[in-house]
Amino acid sequence: MVTFPKYESSGVEWLGEIPSHWDFKSICAVTELKSERNRPDLPVLSVYRECGVLLKDSRDDNHNATSLDISNYKVVKAGDLVVNKMKAWQGSMGVSEHEGIVSPAYIICRVDSDKVEAKFLHYLLRSKLYIGIYNALSYGVRVGQWDMHYEDFKKIPLFLPSVEEQKKIVKFIDRKTSEIDQAIAQKQRLIELLQEQEAILINQTVTKGLDPNVPMCDRGIEWLGEIPNHWIASEIGFLVSVTKLTGFEYTNHWKVDEEGAIIALRGFNIGARKINLENTENISRGLANKLYRSKLNKGNLVVPCTGTLGNAAVIQ
Repeated sequence: MVTFPKYESSGVEWLGEIPSHWDFKSICAVTELKSERNRPDLPVLSVYRECGVLLKDSRDDNHNATSLDISNYKVVKAGDLVVNKMKAWQGSMGVSEHEGIVSPAYIICRVDSDKVEAKFLHYLLRSKLYIGIYNALSYGVRVGQWDMHYEDFKKIPLFLPSVEEQKKIVKFIDRKTSEIDQAIAQKQRLIELLQEQEAILINQTVTKGLDPNVPMCDRGIEWLGEIPNHWIASEIGFLVSVTKLTGFEYTNHWKVDEEGAIIALRGFNIGARKINLENTENISRGLANKLYRSKLNKGNLVVPCTGTLGNAAVIQ
């Protein structure tokens, strides 16, 4: 963590103290609003809250349709600040490393490189403190229709060290984030290997048993292969009571209300051996009573019939 010998109050409540040698600027003092258009030959760009500005074709998770007529799209040069003003409250902005065009609804600003290092501004404006300010400056009745006006955005205060110091800070952040990304990639690979080992262990023990030397036999099930000779072959229907739940025809009527305390699972909530409760629906007790056949109890085994086939989990 970098520290400085002296700090002082910024005079901005949400920002707190800053290094005493940093200078106050506003966004409009280090950028210039621009609105160049009519370059349909350039690639379309997208702004993502988790990383900033990217070529739209570089990812397949942006489902916003590009207009048939892109002559009115705004031109973005490498080094320009791009702001999706309808999603600024989520952090959807950044300094572009690409040349291209974006929706005419976006804010585009040329960054004055004599006053601010572009990538420093990128990191600063995408920081958690600043995202909170965009939230406060966004207007609208519904979250999905919020909008932030440029007249408000341009007045947001910045406290900046010298450009040379900004470059040093950027270099430090780049190095540290690269180290973190490498560590994450290594951990992710380790997790994948452990998950593979877990799957092999479970598959081996539930189909072959614990004793590798026990006599085996072929029961005529091609995909299963040989099983221990003393194991009994049986259909699932003889071991459990199977119920195909049909209550999900009410899905379109599920609404969260004051009584919405009943969790309703859907197929994608059923993982491999565990239930994912991060994205569940809450339904009222009245609707839950209508779906009484769908009530799940501790010890029930649930298996999705569509979507994530092959997953199964026990209700704990």
